[in-house]
Amino acid sequence: MLRFALFFGLGVWAFQQLPALPGPGWLALPVFVAILAWRVQRLRPMSALAIGCTWAYLYALLSVPPALPDGDRVQEWFATGHIVSLVQDGASVSRFVFEVQHLEGQGATHPGRWRLRLSWRDPPPLLAGQAWRLPVRLKPVHGYASPGAWDYEGWLYWQGIRYTGYVRSSAEALRLGDRRCCALTRLRAALATAIGELPTSAFSRGVIRALVVGDQSALAPEHKALFRATGSSHLMAISGLHIGLLAGLGLVAVTWLWRRIPPLCERFPARLAGAIAGSGAALGYALIAGMSLPTQRALAMLLVFALSLVARRESCSLNTLALAAVVVLVWHPPSIVSAGFWLSFGAVLTILAVLALSPRKPRWRVAIRIQLALSLALWPILTAFAMPASWVAPLVNLLLVPLFGLVIVPLSLLGSLMLGVSASLATWGLQWLAELLDLVRQGLLLATQGPWTEVMHSPPSSAALLAFAAGLMLLLAPRGVPIRGAALPLLLVPWLPMVPRVASGDFVLHVLDVGQGTSVVIETHQHTLLYDTGPAYPSGFSTAKAVVAPFLSQRGVARIDRVVLSHGDRDHAGDLASLIGRWSVGLVQSGEPQRVGFGARYCLAGERWSWDGVSFEFLHPAADARYTGNNASCVLRVSNRVGAVLLTGDIEAALERRLVAAYGKRLRSDILLAPHHGSSSSSTAELIEATRPVFVVYTAGWANRYGFPHPAVDQRWRDAGAITLNTARLGTIGFRLALEHGLIGPKAHRLNSARYWWHGRISAAPWHAVSSVDRRQAE
Repeated sequence: MLRFALFFGLGVWAFQQLPALPGPGWLALPVFVAILAWRVQRLRPMSALAIGCTWAYLYALLSVPPALPDGDRVQEWFATGHIVSLVQDGASVSRFVFEVQHLEGQGATHPGRWRLRLSWRDPPPLLAGQAWRLPVRLKPVHGYASPGAWDYEGWLYWQGIRYTGYVRSSAEALRLGDRRCCALTRLRAALATAIGELPTSAFSRGVIRALVVGDQSALAPEHKALFRATGSSHLMAISGLHIGLLAGLGLVAVTWLWRRIPPLCERFPARLAGAIAGSGAALGYALIAGMSLPTQRALAMLLVFALSLVARRESCSLNTLALAAVVVLVWHPPSIVSAGFWLSFGAVLTILAVLALSPRKPRWRVAIRIQLALSLALWPILTAFAMPASWVAPLVNLLLVPLFGLVIVPLSLLGSLMLGVSASLATWGLQWLAELLDLVRQGLLLATQGPWTEVMHSPPSSAALLAFAAGLMLLLAPRGVPIRGAALPLLLVPWLPMVPRVASGDFVLHVLDVGQGTSVVIETHQHTLLYDTGPAYPSGFSTAKAVVAPFLSQRGVARIDRVVLSHGDRDHAGDLASLIGRWSVGLVQSGEPQRVGFGARYCLAGERWSWDGVSFEFLHPAADARYTGNNASCVLRVSNRVGAVLLTGDIEAALERRLVAAYGKRLRSDILLAPHHGSSSSSTAELIEATRPVFVVYTAGWANRYGFPHPAVDQRWRDAGAITLNTARLGTIGFRLALEHGLIGPKAHRLNSARYWWHGRISAAPWHAVSSVDRRQAE
């Protein structure tokens, strides 16, 4: 079973790497390989691989969410359907999943079944099961495509959601009554509402709601950041840990009670009764928590272990774990590319290994060993998925995992369910629980007061991670395993000096996909510059946290040497505070330092510096004038012996002409960031003629309401011979200007790391290969 699971999983994983779903005829190949290999004993592992690939393909075909008529553009409809999820209420906006029975618009009615994720500003009271006829504006789901960023498109795709949108007008919305559906969701909504009304702190209410109904929307951003900083975020996500501990409590309690009633033992084995009770408790918890995909994975894994226990097989064997992995992958093959899958099975495998190596040790020593081993074993997984890892996590989890699993989660569930029986008694109990949670919060705050909470920012290479994983496997292997002594050297590989990512004299430009905004990272041999941080929103969401921070972590950036916030607009200077809280930041500069804060100083024309053989120079604003708004933008030129990059912020036509008059051909660039995202107020003929770039990059949001880049602007650049690129279509775009090889790129994330569930997939590079050196010679 172990060998079958390994090759089955490899087949499933290989299929998930495809950038697009192949045609139905492709199915014949893995089926043929599976049949042929199965008949030859030595080739049977290849048969398992082909079976995994085939099943992943069939699952993908069966799971494609239905498309709207002409659904690859922004559309307006009247949608008739009902709410099928918890309603997440913000300060003025509510969000929910709406299941549509038919759409009206464009002179026709289209029956069908679509799931939409909608937002509604200042809505009436909303509940699951309510039926509505809503005027909606819809567009395909389009998330941030950047290394390390959360796969928002995949998260919605595997829930059957392909479109998002908003209710255009409350006045045109028509309530149609309630549908007899969503009973469980209504129960969850009632529990969430009752928890929200508890006379306790916002922190405790948010935690209890997250643990009971699986909804973290009530947790404030600073509370989520607190759990992240201490490596305990997993406690807020209902997964195998919570479900397993609750099932274990049910198993132990019922087995203990059953064995003390002889008539019951004579009719039914206590072991079987306990397994059924534990599984029932886990199933009930999973249902109340909403049966999210991570919860489904954990439940499938638990049921395999429960069946193994009932069948009196060795429940701690690798074969049982392998069978659980196969069941999870059969249930949901895309799980194999999620961090949760690897963290869950990695944690169980580590616990089993530690238990096997500690047969007669005191329980407290075993618990400490397990937490230390988990911190080591899960670190490469966290690093591979660009997730933060904290030095204080082992100690925090050593204390909080048993506290949450054995006390807080059971009491939260019991108290919440008691709200429908005796509200006063339940409120009294939950208030005591809230006091305990407030103490937990104080402890977490105390744990963050020190250098030990520093998040590891410099991820090792893939080879170093593999060496570390191999060393860990040898360390946890039974005594007597050959070359077990090589474990320690392999574990030290990630801490060996790394070869710098960028050679001296070279620099790398990354134009990040932050939607309708700008953020650029420039790396030299030993320095990093951040130009703008992208937008921030009143809800607390910011691309600094969602895109920039994961990208910097994945690139191994330990310090941001200089931050340039071109000007004070929200789409350029959003939430720098979240980065300063995680990285050491050197100088902060801006064209509007009074608006951005953080002790920023002016970026002044004529200021120059050099890093590692790469030259930087501000061309605007001038020291003898003060600008506001778009024309206050810092204009930065970065160059080496290979070529130059010009970052222009949001400057407009009048200022472009001043720059051309002041600098003339010194503006010539190989790569240019289009002024003001490609607005018609910028990109004048004079700037185009002066810069003559090989590549022009637009930083725009997909289907943005401004229509950026403007078609006339794009045509002007193309007519001048430039290759235009748009982060909205290509995701994060990277270039390398290397002394040895010249200008290398562009490298587009939506092309090089495409997934078949992404919107707007690109099958080939939408540009032709061109060398900046050849271009200059031609001129």
